[in-house]
Amino acid sequence: MTTITTSHTASRTATPNLMSRMTGLVEVAGMLGVAAIIALCINAML
Repeated sequence: MTTITTSHTASRTATPNLMSRMTGLVEVAGMLGVAAIIALCINAML
């Protein structure tokens, strides 16, 4: 988690607003995907 936040802030300062928005959306989508995979694993175990 720490590496994701540090790289995100570094890319935000280096890139324009549109790129920082895209990376933010990709991060949110990735976290939602990880949460969905965890939920599926929990349902499979139950």
